Amino acid sequence: MMGKLLYFARRMPMSALLGVLGGILLLSVFLGLLLGYLPIGGRDLADILRYQVLGGESPAIGMGAASAVWDLRLPRVLLAACVGMGLSLSGAVMQAIFRNPMADPYIMGVSSGASLGVACAVFLGIGTALGAGSMGVGAFLGAVAVSAAAAAAAGRFGGYDISYLLILGIALGAVCAGVTGVLVYLGANSTGMDVTLYWLMGSVAAAKLPGTLILLVVVAGAAAFFTTQARILNLMLEGETAAIPLGRPLLPFMRLYLVLNALLVGCVVLNAGLIGFIGLLAPHFTRMLVGADHRRLIPAAVLFGGIAAVWADILGRALVPGVDIPLGVMLALMGAPAFIVMLTRRAYRFGGAE
Repeated sequence: MMGKLLYFARRMPMSALLGVLGGILLLSVFLGLLLGYLPIGGRDLADILRYQVLGGESPAIGMGAASAVWDLRLPRVLLAACVGMGLSLSGAVMQAIFRNPMADPYIMGVSSGASLGVACAVFLGIGTALGAGSMGVGAFLGAVAVSAAAAAAAGRFGGYDISYLLILGIALGAVCAGVTGVLVYLGANSTGMDVTLYWLMGSVAAAKLPGTLILLVVVAGAAAFFTTQARILNLMLEGETAAIPLGRPLLPFMRLYLVLNALLVGCVVLNAGLIGFIGLLAPHFTRMLVGADHRRLIPAAVLFGGIAAVWADILGRALVPGVDIPLGVMLALMGAPAFIVMLTRRAYRFGGAE
């Protein structure tokens, strides 16, 4: 069964494949709006969305249910989709840059750097004085700092030593996570410092619609840009020696991609905290379906990541009655077994574009 699915997926026209994945994502978002502690019917949901967008007569189900859908569920489901899409895109790009199947924003320390930036902004009182925007700047600067260290190391060691950069990223992530833990411990009784536990757990429960829509624009823009860079990403999988004869030195592209990736991951961490595994799993699973060519891999991985994150959030709300399991926890519980099975069956090959 899996073999037939892989056969048809790899031979399906790109437009048809993206249409299927896009339809599944929209259906998942719709179901995410329906499912929850307060059951909502499809007709009631349509009335609520019509009322919130167009105004007019109040929905028959009541304003309480309308507020629950519009102010709580809609931002939450959209944020889950944005997180999945953004981290999956980041993982696919980082795996190409480092030519390593274990590279993703969480393992490479970029997410930890962004989380440290947020913790510093809260601990120093900058977030209270200047507002949430300063915490966004902190997240971006933290992610940039880790990415800049990798880029500087790449320049120092000529081209870039893949194994060295991977180990460096893991080490920097561990340092950032340790410093963040110290800040949280020292400031646990300070006003607002316990909020950083939200970033450490990785959750979409506190999603707000304006911030979520901004993140959606950032993710869409990043996906559009990296889709245009598919040829360079394919060359990165082949290595520097394959790219130089074609007149394409890869180091400048790598540095640019790392900075843009830092912006993307910083925005995701600011809104949802530290969430791992989706950036590792989604590109692998998508590569198994469509191959290693980034012209197909990038858009398909973005959509698949959104689908996986939305369903992880739905299960987190519905699995245990009365308990809201954080998105980061659910993605780890769902992703780890699937990743192990996928690797043991060797259903795909990590390597150059086909």
